Amino acid sequence: MVAAAAYRCGAALRDERYGVAHNYRGKRGVVHTEVLAPSGAPEWAQDREQLWNRVEAREIRRDAQLARLIEVGLPLELTPDERVDLMRDFILREFVAIGMIADFCIRGEANNPHAHILLTLRGITPQGFGPKQRAWNGKPLLLEWRRAWAERANEHLARAGHGDRIDHRTLEAQEIELIAARRIGVARARRNEPNLPAHVRDRISDQRRIAHENGRMILEDPTVALRALTHQKPVFSHHELKRFLRARTGSAEQFELVLQAVAKSADLVALDPHPQGDGRFTSRDMIEAQSSLMRRAQAMSARRAHEVEFEQCAALLESSPPLRPLRGALEHLLGAGDLKALALTGPDKSVLLRAARELWVGVGFEVTDARPNSAQPELKRNSVLVIDECQSLRLKELERHVAAADRARALAVLLGDADKLRAMKEAPHFQALLQCTPGAWIPTAISR
Repeated sequence: MVAAAAYRCGAALRDERYGVAHNYRGKRGVVHTEVLAPSGAPEWAQDREQLWNRVEAREIRRDAQLARLIEVGLPLELTPDERVDLMRDFILREFVAIGMIADFCIRGEANNPHAHILLTLRGITPQGFGPKQRAWNGKPLLLEWRRAWAERANEHLARAGHGDRIDHRTLEAQEIELIAARRIGVARARRNEPNLPAHVRDRISDQRRIAHENGRMILEDPTVALRALTHQKPVFSHHELKRFLRARTGSAEQFELVLQAVAKSADLVALDPHPQGDGRFTSRDMIEAQSSLMRRAQAMSARRAHEVEFEQCAALLESSPPLRPLRGALEHLLGAGDLKALALTGPDKSVLLRAARELWVGVGFEVTDARPNSAQPELKRNSVLVIDECQSLRLKELERHVAAADRARALAVLLGDADKLRAMKEAPHFQALLQCTPGAWIPTAISR
């Protein structure tokens, strides 16, 4: 493990068990390394060399598993500092919070920024390592980490003002008709070398077959490509369209045919009437989703079925001092209209939502939370659908939740983080969201 940690992090570490020094300080591409440990962990837990030597010393079986390695691709859209913030956020929430020590590094390749995370298998206490946690090797937890990674990455993309989103689900679950590519593990420039191992040549051949089949499907129906691309990027440039299609075609000739087919498609919508340079595009599907969202927002805002008499809040305001400065927001949330949108800071949002839930339940409403990329909850006329972290949702996902509430004649409550919205208020794919309830979603301080 000492050698593995030194290699991944580009460090010089001495392995005490074997008396060997591993020096990878000349390794290129490593732009950040860090060790994160739970509060109360011993001081040596922050020292990479001591940490992994103690891990090796703790395991005496020859076949012992020493650590867990997780690799994640990082969004190209984020800056190097933003990628570090994303990794710290994810690691602290998902690994360190349950007792692991995480040693991670970020590699900053221009087209493939990614991170390696080495995790301890034993919980740490002030006295040292405890027993191994077998549940940490379970598939349910792995799937939860995949879901959490998508949520954290999308939060940070939204905070940085980007409309791009990632999805941890399979293409089939995302209702995307394309075939998933295979990971090859060999740089594109080396794929035509004659001395590659047979199994690598087989992977390359299989990948080319998949790319050709994807290209054939797009030629038959260009909307297949547009649906897949706008799932990641609601608004995209001509360069991004070409890059997306090039990875999903089997030859230069097929790429040119596919590019022409998509460019001529009636479902491709140019957002710049006279683009300077690359131009911006979206799909007719996205335009329709935006129109549907605004149309439903107007209709729902005029309803009064879920209004709560504000007199019922007097006792609650009296007993909760933190709630008193939020009186106006609470009045808006409980007043007339079946679509509410509020942007608040984290602590204020928690205080307000806790009070509103208590009042809604008190008058007989059923409060349901919407989760990203999850099945649509069953709603009824007395339902309150709370859609939190709206700034992180895809436009079509938000429209799907609002449409479900509209059909059920339920109340939909959209909540966002005001601090994050300051950075992303100009994101094109959120313009419909910001216009849903004028004057309610964006506080005056942000609007200025």
